[in-house]
Amino acid sequence: MANTACVKAQSTDIYITAEGAVVGTNSIQRNGDHYVLTGNITGGIAVQKSNITIDGAGYTLEGQGGTGIDLTNNLTQYPSPNEIRKVTVENLRIMNFNFSVNAHGSSGNTFYYDYIGNTTNNVQGGILLYWNRGGNNVTHCTISGTPWAIGIELSNDNSITENNLSGGILLQLAGNEIVDRNYWSDYLTRYPDATEIDSSGIGNAPYAFDTYHQVFGTLQDNHPLVKPISVPNFGIPQSSPSPTINPSPSIPEFLGLAILPLFISLFFLAAKIRYRNPKASRHLLEEMARYNE
Repeated sequence: MANTACVKAQSTDIYITAEGAVVGTNSIQRNGDHYVLTGNITGGIAVQKSNITIDGAGYTLEGQGGTGIDLTNNLTQYPSPNEIRKVTVENLRIMNFNFSVNAHGSSGNTFYYDYIGNTTNNVQGGILLYWNRGGNNVTHCTISGTPWAIGIELSNDNSITENNLSGGILLQLAGNEIVDRNYWSDYLTRYPDATEIDSSGIGNAPYAFDTYHQVFGTLQDNHPLVKPISVPNFGIPQSSPSPTINPSPSIPEFLGLAILPLFISLFFLAAKIRYRNPKASRHLLEEMARYNE
């Protein structure tokens, strides 16, 4: 018989184990590597298996703090053979968690047609993408976070396209992100003179977002949408909170090609050094809190 023992995750009572078993709820139906919710669930889900799909089927994952979708697998160093990769989370409403999705040390994941809101942590927002090799894809989601909907650190080559975002994107020690064609709830507040380009649905003023420490590559959404997109199963929210976001800093000059290889080397060296620090898991939050003061 396969071993279905669980590695305890923070504030989580439901698991998809490394062997593929569902522990802690009867409201997830498994069909191979496809896991479908059959009803609303209270509590977070710790994912300990790669290459799976979690289909919310329009149901809600409801929290009282803690973490909604936990992809960290309790990693204490990186890289690790226990890294969780290529998990798809789709058609799921994730509400009332401190961290709606924590992809600390996890990469290559897809978030599609999800509704993420009422994140209760005042430092970070809906989706955390950090300390990983990147390659995560977020599309056609509605995400609300204060002050940031998505936080990215020590990760690159993530794609964030065609989403409804209430809250900004924070980049630190990151870059080469694809951020394009998103609807930003405070777009016309920050850019009151912006107008639609020839009935294209795209505003004529790029949306610049926050950065912290060195960042290379994309620093703004060059094709922001002037109207929200429709997310299947959930529709368009009747009212979307518009958090106060610090004015974006002026966009720094991109790093020259001559020093880019050196920067990339330092980028991953920093990740390795900081991951060996037992307090590394708290470091990002502390830095963000100071930055937001």
